Amino acid sequence: MDIQAPEISSAFKGGASPTNLKIARKAVAVALYYAWTLEGPYAGSDTRSLWCCLLPGCPHRVTHGKPWVGEKFYSHIRGRKGKDGIRKASPRHKGCLPPSEREAALSEWRKRNGLNRKWLEEHDLSDFL
Repeated sequence: MDIQAPEISSAFKGGASPTNLKIARKAVAVALYYAWTLEGPYAGSDTRSLWCCLLPGCPHRVTHGKPWVGEKFYSHIRGRKGKDGIRKASPRHKGCLPPSEREAALSEWRKRNGLNRKWLEEHDLSDFL
């Protein structure tokens, strides 16, 4: 799965510099790993951007016939490392799968889309996990 640099929001400090494009591309790749896709310009990790939930089995898609789309901070999508050093996905959106079902759905998503360790390395994300 190829990752293109997204459009950079005017809210992103420094605009569309080469460094910011690299950061934005990495953010989009990390979000994709967690079954999110950017729906508008990337505004940085501490500014809300428009994201779409791609998680298989998300009840919102079943109920509304389309995926959930809404504003979220990228820093809330990428998750946090726990005390054990392993990154945990952040809570998703209201009405998404319960936490007990998310890891299996994410695993299915990653397998179906080839988002494995090799993909992480190809996108310079191996340090992410």
